[in-house]
Amino acid sequence: MKKIMTYCCNGEMKILNHLTLLGLLLLTACKPLDFTNASVQKVDDLQGFPKQSYQGMAIHKDYLVSLQNTGLATIYRLHEDSLELLRQFPLASQTKENHANVVFFGTERYDKGDEFPLLYVSQCSKQRYKDMKDVCFVERISLTKAPQLVQTIVLDDNEGLFGYALQWMIDRKRGHLIGYGNTVENMGKGNRWRTMIFKMPKLSDGPTVHLNPKDALDNYCIQDLDPRFPSNHIGQGACVIKDQMFIPVGLGTEEHPSILYIWNLKKKHLDHILDFQQQVPHEFEDCEPYHRDLIMQTNGGGLIRFRK
Repeated sequence: MKKIMTYCCNGEMKILNHLTLLGLLLLTACKPLDFTNASVQKVDDLQGFPKQSYQGMAIHKDYLVSLQNTGLATIYRLHEDSLELLRQFPLASQTKENHANVVFFGTERYDKGDEFPLLYVSQCSKQRYKDMKDVCFVERISLTKAPQLVQTIVLDDNEGLFGYALQWMIDRKRGHLIGYGNTVENMGKGNRWRTMIFKMPKLSDGPTVHLNPKDALDNYCIQDLDPRFPSNHIGQGACVIKDQMFIPVGLGTEEHPSILYIWNLKKKHLDHILDFQQQVPHEFEDCEPYHRDLIMQTNGGGLIRFRK
């Protein structure tokens, strides 16, 4: 077996086989992110379209895509303490029925030479789009070319498993598309929060993909597994990092404070409940990892960084 030689600080030589070293590296890589005592820093103000609220946000390398209600997009280059505006445009799916509440970059590209992977945009509105509800728009975007709507994904929720709206997020680690949302409405009587997991659709599946709840890999309500997650709150965006789903909620007010819930998708319980109301008295919207930071788009507070 191949050996790897290394030295301790006292000069004593130790021998570790490559499997042991690999195990240590994997353990470090799989360690969940913990923002319990994170510092909160403002990166910059957002420079989006006037008169439309900020909603979904996605990051690819050093590019940040900020969406606003109806599907208005702004692409920035993300620097350590500033945002460099590169382009603004309406998405191909821009419409009054598109709240654009959550957005993710996928793993596929429309063409191998494209600057960005495909962009997945959650409609997240009670209004129907072409007689469809709970739609995920798949867009091809660029720094120079017009956007294209290349696929539409819709849940055939004939049983009413979701209520006011659901949002879609991508679990890149497992190749899953996750539907998450309320079963009635945010503050409605009897409301719960459902998670439904599907195999990630491919672009080759066609221009319209219908998902059936019967084909879900998993389907549960969080309150059935961990009652600490409140049934009534103002839901916002969400993202998946490794085995965890980061769920920002609230309006940044005393009645609806800015709280970040971290749900363990593997163990199916809450890892953390983090109250950031004092540091961020603004409405959380959507979040994404960036290196070891968590970046949060807000309404009123610009772009925020949580850093360990």
